[in-house]
Amino acid sequence: KIVVLAGGTSTERDVSIVSGTGICQALRQKGHQAILVDVFCGLESVDWANPFPAEYDVEKAAEYIKSFNSQMKELKKTRRDFFGPNVIELCKKADFVFLGLHGANGEDGKLQAAFDLMGIPYTGTGYLSSAMAMDKGVTKAMFQMRGVSTPGGKSMKKKDRQDSLAALGMEFPVVVKTCCGGSSIGVYIVDDQEAY
Repeated sequence: KIVVLAGGTSTERDVSIVSGTGICQALRQKGHQAILVDVFCGLESVDWANPFPAEYDVEKAAEYIKSFNSQMKELKKTRRDFFGPNVIELCKKADFVFLGLHGANGEDGKLQAAFDLMGIPYTGTGYLSSAMAMDKGVTKAMFQMRGVSTPGGKSMKKKDRQDSLAALGMEFPVVVKTCCGGSSIGVYIVDDQEAY
């Protein structure tokens, strides 16, 4: 019995739904009783007598999750809880939770820490590793401390940006990356001073 968590509130919600759908389909094809659940929107109704049915339409579940996309901005304003209806209860009934989440609140250690506190087993790294890996500056520093070769770079806040790359000991082109976004969120190739 597996809950595949997808969706969520991050800027990578759509990617997460695609990933979660694929994960759930693959698990079911291998004979597992997997269900797809949006961590934030949850499920309003659950057949508690059979929450992990043998017959299950993954695509229908994915469409249900996508049906919330147009409402996410409003839902985030009006809801205080991160976990949607019945999410925790389903996760506690599962043998483990497969994390198909991307970005903030899915890969940053917060969810992992909550599950650790509740004794809910899940896939992936623990909360500390997840939190450290989500911050690209921390990750780079850890790699460098361990002797892993990484491209040159600087971490800084937008307000501390220098007027020229020369002041940073760098030259164009450079890659600018949001420190705590997902793997491809906020990546820019900057070729000249005007773009910088």
